[in-house]
Amino acid sequence: MTVRVIRLVLILAALPIGWYGISLMWDMTTADKTSIVVWLIGGLIAHDAIFAPACIAAGHGVKTILPQRWWPPVLAGASATLLVLLLAFPVMYPRPESKIAPGNEQSGTILDRPYGLGLTIALLVIWALVVVLVVRNRHARAADDVADGSRSEHSAH
Repeated sequence: MTVRVIRLVLILAALPIGWYGISLMWDMTTADKTSIVVWLIGGLIAHDAIFAPACIAAGHGVKTILPQRWWPPVLAGASATLLVLLLAFPVMYPRPESKIAPGNEQSGTILDRPYGLGLTIALLVIWALVVVLVVRNRHARAADDVADGSRSEHSAH
């Protein structure tokens, strides 16, 4: 029941955000819309050619270096980091002078947003969650070990 509620909340939260994103596209030029389609197609190709193989390689590398209990959070954090970086690249990539949004003198990107700050915050949040999960798993494992020890003491008597 809880998973269904969480999914419903996420879907309901995503609808207005998606609508906002689509509404931003209505005022764009045909060239900008074409550019978005090209980036989306490039994203699919990048997923199959870069993202998936990099995740596989990272998974194998992490398994040889880190303790087993760290694998899930670290691999999830690495995958999320790579995905965020791939998604950030198109908007961080400087646009030609002729295509800079009106009134956007300080940022040569598609919209007047602090993309570098947003990217930094997103990556910090991802890795803070990884640390929280690693610590939580460590404490959960320690609690399980203590519980297992007390069970074996009781069964010996």
